[in-house]
Amino acid sequence: MATDRDERVPTSSIVMKAIDAKTFTELQSFVKDLESRPTERLLRDLPDLIALSEAKAEIISYVIATKFRHAEAGERMTIRESVAATSERLPHGEERSRVLDIVERLRGLSS
Repeated sequence: MATDRDERVPTSSIVMKAIDAKTFTELQSFVKDLESRPTERLLRDLPDLIALSEAKAEIISYVIATKFRHAEAGERMTIRESVAATSERLPHGEERSRVLDIVERLRGLSS
């Protein structure tokens, strides 16, 4: 019997690209797409992206932190609140822990 998570099909092109990125060249392309993606869409896709692997979660964390550093004060607050809200929605486990790592990274940048 399939679980809800198994039945969900990622519709986001960035999530599909992340799933398919296996080679160095594909990962480079994935990072460029992450960097050029509007912050709002990146944050919306965060739960699906963070679920993929620890290595890809680190890449996503780096890109979000970079966007945070370059954002105006209002957008910084939006990013911080969105990532925190995502962590609160996720069940306890590895994925939530990865999102909490991003929250902590953003706190470090706020200081």
